[in-house]
Amino acid sequence: MSSSKNKHILTITATTLLSILVVTVPFVALASGATASGLAPRWPVLLVGGLAAILGFLLGRPRTPFSELGGAGKGMRVVGYLMATLGVYLAAFGATNAPPLYSSAGELHWVHDLGVAEARSRDEHKVMMVDFTAEWCGACHELEAEVFLQPEVKARLERDFVLAKVDFDAALEAQAMLLQRFEVSGLPRVAFVSPDGKLIKGASFEGKLSVAQFNERMDAAIEGRGEQESAFARTLRDEGLLAALILMFIAGFLSSLTPCVYPLIPITVSLFGARAAKSRFEALSLSLTYVLGIAITYSLLGVAAASFGTIFGGAMQHPAIKLGLAVLFVVLGLGSLGVLTLRLPGDLQTKLSDVGGAGYIGALLMGLVAGIIAAPCVGPIVAGVLVYVAEQQDLFLGWLMLFVFALGLGVIFVVLGTFSGLIARVPKSGPWMDGVKAFFAIVFFGMALFYLRYLISPVSEATEGLWRQLAIWLA
Repeated sequence: MSSSKNKHILTITATTLLSILVVTVPFVALASGATASGLAPRWPVLLVGGLAAILGFLLGRPRTPFSELGGAGKGMRVVGYLMATLGVYLAAFGATNAPPLYSSAGELHWVHDLGVAEARSRDEHKVMMVDFTAEWCGACHELEAEVFLQPEVKARLERDFVLAKVDFDAALEAQAMLLQRFEVSGLPRVAFVSPDGKLIKGASFEGKLSVAQFNERMDAAIEGRGEQESAFARTLRDEGLLAALILMFIAGFLSSLTPCVYPLIPITVSLFGARAAKSRFEALSLSLTYVLGIAITYSLLGVAAASFGTIFGGAMQHPAIKLGLAVLFVVLGLGSLGVLTLRLPGDLQTKLSDVGGAGYIGALLMGLVAGIIAAPCVGPIVAGVLVYVAEQQDLFLGWLMLFVFALGLGVIFVVLGTFSGLIARVPKSGPWMDGVKAFFAIVFFGMALFYLRYLISPVSEATEGLWRQLAIWLA
């Protein structure tokens, strides 16, 4: 009786908190929005997202089998899991997206017609800054919000430059020569152009910079400086190939800590831990095969950049890729809840088992998928390397650099895959396992929504609006 009463109190409390949040936030935001300025902080949206995920998970009563729930309990589980999914999505959005402005009054005024911008650059004798962007490029939005819109930077941009913004997708479809002219190998890409129409390579860059680094680029653009080397190119020239490879390995490992990689952890545990490998050596070899799949994805990207020279840095962030990832996460979530059974056709599974290759083939294929899942977060990190490789057009160098990067990215999975065999020693029956499956399912569904927002722009706009209102209310 006491346990049932506690659950009832928890349900009422969580529902009341959610109702208060939904009803009061917009009104409080409207009442106080006029006094706020600048960028909204991250912590309010992370806090609310985390709380919604926890409360929704508890509301769903994950340890109780679905068949044992009454009508009200089943409804509460659906509501709870939906609330938790939205919480995971909100937390992921807040952790990875650029903070919104409290007011649009602080935005930069961009020229979206490149011809008009070039004419103004000539007439006013100002350097033109061309920002290549796309709706799906989160790093592009972060660069604008966290660097371009900082007061000291914004003032310089508006005073000393003609600002042009080019949609990457539109240029890719209709103006491929434009991408070649400005040497667009990936996003984010910012190109500085002199008043006489010449690209200032020493100031132009790919990826994200700090405010101090961007100020240096603006100085270089105004002074018309010559070529500048990236940190990778400078390391390769001064320290040699080994140092450059170590740098790539470290970059790969740091990339494994990005949000795009988190969903891969349950996949790894499921793939290797659930197999209950007969020995630690077998678990290690399976893990290395998994990482080999990741390495194949990125080494092919490096070879493609060396072969064709352009536009491969942003290819892995294309909406079609993200739609596929969203579908994959939905399928994985349904599989985790037991709604779908994920397995190979019986005949194929039997044949693979007969030759002893089911585990290794499965690990390799999952590694290929894992490389694609991680790509949206690592794209901005490897953009500079892809540009250098594209300029050199060295196939072996392109393959080697991205292969080593992938090895760094895969370190965490080697550790997980090797030691996840310990899970086999934990009893596999009991209600705790249902809770674990529900947790993974909620993460999968939340990440599916996270990727779908790139294709449904009102979702991103609504989330930014909620973020802004939470910041006004709580910050």
